[in-house]
Amino acid sequence: MGTGAANYTPPEWITAEFLQDVLKEYFKDDTLEVHEIVVKSVSTDAARGSGFASEMHRAIFNLKRNDVTGKFSVIIKDHPKGFTGVVAHKSKLFKREIMAYKEIIPRVEELLASIGDTTKVAPACYYTTESPQPFLVLEDMNLTGFENFENGRLLNLDHVLPVIEKLAKLHACSAVIAAENPKIMEFFEEAPISRNPDRKDFLTFFPVNIRCVAEEIAHWKGFEEITEKMFKLAENVLPAAVEMYESHENGFRVFNVADLWVDNLMFHINNETKEPDNVVLLDFQLAYYGSPAMDLNYFLYGSLNENVRKVHLKYIVREYHRIFKETLQKLNYEGDIPSLKDITIEIIKNSLQAVIAATCLTPIIFMEKDGFQNLEHLTSRTEEGDQLRRQNVENMKYRQFLQRTVKEFELSGFLDL
Repeated sequence: MGTGAANYTPPEWITAEFLQDVLKEYFKDDTLEVHEIVVKSVSTDAARGSGFASEMHRAIFNLKRNDVTGKFSVIIKDHPKGFTGVVAHKSKLFKREIMAYKEIIPRVEELLASIGDTTKVAPACYYTTESPQPFLVLEDMNLTGFENFENGRLLNLDHVLPVIEKLAKLHACSAVIAAENPKIMEFFEEAPISRNPDRKDFLTFFPVNIRCVAEEIAHWKGFEEITEKMFKLAENVLPAAVEMYESHENGFRVFNVADLWVDNLMFHINNETKEPDNVVLLDFQLAYYGSPAMDLNYFLYGSLNENVRKVHLKYIVREYHRIFKETLQKLNYEGDIPSLKDITIEIIKNSLQAVIAATCLTPIIFMEKDGFQNLEHLTSRTEEGDQLRRQNVENMKYRQFLQRTVKEFELSGFLDL
């Protein structure tokens, strides 16, 4: 989500010389030159997908390669300052993302290439460091025509299916990686919601947002029983989520993005059909090794238009499983492959993740982007935070989504702890 761009001053270390060295090493080209650099803030309203807790910069410059000079740009994802920086440091958000880009994503794309699949999962990562402060230099997907989805809207089926295809391939390849080298997944075994006391400041995000939703539903006639369950959920969401995540230890596990939602996606639109023909995933700060149902529930209930989900949910899950199974088979995976029924059961067993997405995440999608100033407003009971949450849940678009979705949760038993 980023940290805004008020009074922006670019970091002094983002220079032409630095980026020239980075790109020389990445492209293995000592003749490469970088000139006339301009650094701008990637603000939350101008470009989303900026990460759960990051300061984002776009460096635009002239790049000379093979005696040809042209415009080029990169995205620098930098460690934030203040409260957000403390949360990011304690939760090891940057370490997790750097490891994803260094250890997981390249191997996923290697595995896919080995079966003739040119799928690109995420932007290229040109450079990472963890010292003295962590940051990443990433490919600017705008250069190849990728764009964010429209602000304030949930995804339609045409946008959902490319995401599901990419997710299924990522999950399948990660299962192969884990079988090859189990140690590589050890760092990702800590769930986004865990018993780790260093995550305390971040975890307040969930109960305060669910409680705000419960307070809104309390005003709706005919929702009395749901209201009672929502207040109970707000009080118990953290221990219930910890129990849910810990139940994954003995099941089938994959590398989850764990923050898979509309703001962390960029789509490429086909010029002729005007429909999306490709998508990249942008954020791995919360990446987690666990049940594939975590990404599925978070995405399907947090970012889909509720009418699309109501009509097409089973078809979407079937498509996920078809691609997931085909990819594992092509890679000669020797372990047991979960059946479609197994995946469906996992989705139901981990339905708390769906409720969390719909009550804590979806309100942010409908939020007026310039109203967001920092992470603390979303995670604490400050006056500014309470006001922001009330504005979010009172938004007419979100209210319509919530009225339909919370009824669906009630009828499915997802609100029962």
